[in-house]
Amino acid sequence: MVYEYQLTKLLIITAFVLVLVLGLRKLLHNPMERQFLYFMSIGVYVWSGIGGTISIVGWEYLWMFCGFFMILVGSFTLSLFAMNRFWKLGEFDSNKWMLNEKFWQFVIVGYLLFSLFPLAYPEMKLMLLIRPPAPDLVTNVENRFQDAGSTLPEVLYYYLSVMTFPFFLFSLSALGKRWILLIVVLLLYNYIKYCSRAYMSRHEMGMILLMIFLYLWNWKIIPRQIMVIGAAACLPLLIFFFNIYTSIRLGAGIETSFGMASVISSVIELFYSETFYPILVYDLLLSDHSQEIFRYISWIISLPIPSQLTAGWDILRINREYTEFITGGVYGENQMSIILPGLLGEAIYIFGQLLWWVHAVSVGSLFAFLCYILRADFRLFFVMTYFQLQAIILARGGASMFLILIINYMILFWPFLIFLFWFAKKRGPKMNMPKQDMEIELEAKPQQS
Repeated sequence: MVYEYQLTKLLIITAFVLVLVLGLRKLLHNPMERQFLYFMSIGVYVWSGIGGTISIVGWEYLWMFCGFFMILVGSFTLSLFAMNRFWKLGEFDSNKWMLNEKFWQFVIVGYLLFSLFPLAYPEMKLMLLIRPPAPDLVTNVENRFQDAGSTLPEVLYYYLSVMTFPFFLFSLSALGKRWILLIVVLLLYNYIKYCSRAYMSRHEMGMILLMIFLYLWNWKIIPRQIMVIGAAACLPLLIFFFNIYTSIRLGAGIETSFGMASVISSVIELFYSETFYPILVYDLLLSDHSQEIFRYISWIISLPIPSQLTAGWDILRINREYTEFITGGVYGENQMSIILPGLLGEAIYIFGQLLWWVHAVSVGSLFAFLCYILRADFRLFFVMTYFQLQAIILARGGASMFLILIINYMILFWPFLIFLFWFAKKRGPKMNMPKQDMEIELEAKPQQS
């Protein structure tokens, strides 16, 4: 279906977003903080904003989006401004054995070997590394219902891989400016994941490429002018590939030509498929659905608790329930795909039409806290970059996956960070030093590796 986008609405919403972001960026003096702001804004604009200009979406949605966006980025910026002013973090003590670069390089090797486990158990499939499987979306969807696995070793592997993933990201900084080796490590890790699952989503591929781009950009590996030109030249081809990949993962094969018309068609098709969400959110806005606040809070509380202990809890499974609400089907029976609400749709579904702004305040403030903590030391660069990229995906999938990352994935990493900051605090903050942004630190310190 081809939707009619109204130019007046599009100009209003675009001008509003640009003016607000350019105004708020003046309060942020650190480039890493600005990157968080940009990524969050781009994601919300694309997945919750542009679709609001479609003719069948009423003006009330547009005004709600403007209010939501203003509160979201405003909470992020003002929270960061307050933390920069009243909360000082010290510098990591480089003499601590836990920051030894050789140790973390061994961690990289160990994590890559550990990630081979699904290819060795319950059946030996290491040959898939040589002959990778074709992408299979159907099998991947079916495997979602198995969660962590069906045997004890699979369950243990699942939880250990989840809880040690932030340490893998932390260890990447030990490679410093050895950019070829670092890119090989990132690609190898994700290639192993693909072979074990026979699937990788488009957003996962995009995140890998963006993480590499941000590494090369912020560590000044390649001149930025060359990077901008190269990215602009490759973007249409990347979109074309994503469109082809969509057909391949459904088993349709490649049934398209490689001419300019196909590239343009792929861009238009991807644009439609990624911006239609507000149509469904507008239907939610017009429905009699009230709110799910208490079930949402119960779900957050349940996150660090083993699922066996929370089986009887009445918790909100936002993406699944939103899909069933919109389609009238039952996920896992006659409905096999998830329809994402986007961040604004999630706010309306959870908090209702009176308290939706609470979601904007909480998410914006939470991102500000993460940004302030993770930009404190260059060794946290890849952890911080991972969450910066999650700021884009957040607008598409909502805050639920983001909270899982913060709570479940970081459950061991938070105590590790607290330990590092505890000793940094004892040493005291940097004294008699000019304020340095992240770029200056990255340019100097990684060369010590």
